[in-house]
Amino acid sequence: MTTNDYYYLGLDLSTQQLKCTVMNDTHDIVLEEAVNFDRDLPEFNTTHGAIQNGDTVTSPTIMWVKAIDILFDRLKNSPVTGKIRGISGAGQQHGSVYWSKSGIEKLDHLDPKKTLQEQLSDAFEINQSPIWQDASTTRECRSLEALVGGPQALADLTGSKAYERFTGNQIAKIYHDRKDAYDKTQNISLVSSFIATVLLGKLAPVDSPEGSGTNLMNIETHRWEEKLLDHCGGSTLHEKLGLEPVEGGKSLGKISPYYVERFGLHPDCAIMPFTGDNSATLVSMNLQEGDCVVSLGTSDTVLVYLKQGAAKATTESHLMAHPTDPTGFMGMLCYKNGSLTRQHIRDTYASSDWDEFNKLLQTDIQDKTGFYYHMQEIIPFAKGIYRFENGDQVQEFENPAANVRAIVESQFLSIRIRLQRMTTVESKRILATGGAAANTALLQVLSNVLGLPVYKQKGMNSASLGGALLAKYGVVDHADNGFKEMMEKHAIGEPELVCKPDLELTKKYAARENEYVRLEKLVVDQQ
Repeated sequence: MTTNDYYYLGLDLSTQQLKCTVMNDTHDIVLEEAVNFDRDLPEFNTTHGAIQNGDTVTSPTIMWVKAIDILFDRLKNSPVTGKIRGISGAGQQHGSVYWSKSGIEKLDHLDPKKTLQEQLSDAFEINQSPIWQDASTTRECRSLEALVGGPQALADLTGSKAYERFTGNQIAKIYHDRKDAYDKTQNISLVSSFIATVLLGKLAPVDSPEGSGTNLMNIETHRWEEKLLDHCGGSTLHEKLGLEPVEGGKSLGKISPYYVERFGLHPDCAIMPFTGDNSATLVSMNLQEGDCVVSLGTSDTVLVYLKQGAAKATTESHLMAHPTDPTGFMGMLCYKNGSLTRQHIRDTYASSDWDEFNKLLQTDIQDKTGFYYHMQEIIPFAKGIYRFENGDQVQEFENPAANVRAIVESQFLSIRIRLQRMTTVESKRILATGGAAANTALLQVLSNVLGLPVYKQKGMNSASLGGALLAKYGVVDHADNGFKEMMEKHAIGEPELVCKPDLELTKKYAARENEYVRLEKLVVDQQ
């Protein structure tokens, strides 16, 4: 079999679905598939893939297991499945999985005649995995920051101040509030390393970008920081994590025989470290300095590639390890109120119709600013709806349609302001991705606010494609070439220009920055 017959599988366990992308050796996508949690697994009673109880937001761990069953069952009849030589992928960042002793033991001798769900039904000491939308760990965040001397000190050490969704603070909450379950937990995985663990049949490590989303890893050394581990989970946390973070592109071992016998995977198929969904998106877009990825999805995220010297830790952005450059960084902004909040405004003010929403997006709303935090927001830490007209707070805009324009401008002005604070590298273009990137009217406002052209790559699930590229990097190119060389040899295709900015409008947005910052502070002060 020649390398031209090789295929690489990328998985993405996101908030709402488990997606996969299979590509060949020249980076052509040959197969895509997805399991939607709400639609395909209704027995778990999730809404948009999650279960919300106040500020506590979780997903059923066994639901993810069943999704893996379903996905591989769909793949087993494909002619490419037996030719897959590498698997990597992504998971929604920060979420955590708590393995029981029996669960880890069962992974080592899975019965190919039975489903994963049947065999792993009692594999978890905690059945509901905390996920990135959870905002219930403020107490633990303040405690961790106090340990090291404040938010900026923690950001300098780990890349970020303490955030409620970060894994270390989620572990600390369970350590304090559910000590019995914590003590019985054999190992703790992140969502990404959980998938790799299930595929390997043994505990898999996190990769360094995922480690930097925990508040537990030293951002410079890429090693767990002992004093942070002890504070969040006591003397046993290091043992429960099991392994130090690893860099991308290094094989963790061959796939478990279970998948060979049950689904027809090749026995030599290698499992690579899985990463976070944002890191995988960065990989799929082959980000260069000056590129800025804006992902408009359940959460809105902004990603930039920062080389050493250009990166600085702040208390409102994230500095994370880079998935393919061990000396580089990924700068990230993350907003919890993304597409679902825009959709709520569409339903309320635009007759639940995106065409009507886009029409109202043309509304002139001078001197009106709105902040829409249906969920506890991350940047800034605020919740609620706040509207201002001529600098004064109002209950509602006289023209209800103004809310459509206000939410989009507010979200994108925040991105503009935070990008300037995070790095001195000047952005040259925006690469748009995520479900809402299909809305050109939305992208035009983004272009105008940031003053940058917006490009988009057509028809790809960016995180699962990033996983497939990481799989190939580990199998073929890691030993001899760097990731950059691999991408130069087989380019995925240049992104398409979607819109250019109206620079006169960009000047007007720039002039609004100071007032926006003032009003946002008023909102934060009301919390």
